[in-house]
Amino acid sequence: MISHASFQEQVIDTLQAYIDLTNIVALGEIREESWQGTEFSYPNVRVDVRTQTPEGSGNCREKASIEYFSVLAFSDLDSSLECERICFEIIECLFGAALYDEAASQGPNWMSRTVNLVQFNAPRRGSEKVWRGEVAFKVRVQEVA
Repeated sequence: MISHASFQEQVIDTLQAYIDLTNIVALGEIREESWQGTEFSYPNVRVDVRTQTPEGSGNCREKASIEYFSVLAFSDLDSSLECERICFEIIECLFGAALYDEAASQGPNWMSRTVNLVQFNAPRRGSEKVWRGEVAFKVRVQEVA
């Protein structure tokens, strides 16, 4: 199975490289869901890597697995329009994309097939002043090395 940290890093890098998204959301506000820094501004995007299920017999040493992850969008404007626009840019960026481990010096340690869209949850108020949208994906990943 592949490292969650490596997979999450690649999803974040892919989102940060997508100009239509970074025209709305600052690069520094596209981060992992568990980020706990002191600076926090809107709009922002958070990547939540959820589960990884081995493909085949269920053995954790399988070379292929299914990765489930969500990308959350937040906005503090009066209308949900900005949050929804961010969600659709996330879909445009990731749906159908292929991901791979760019950090490996000798070539990728893992690569994926195309990313599949599982669900889009339209923006809802997360609190009195914040809109929250969520886009859920799944993708098959394969160890290369």
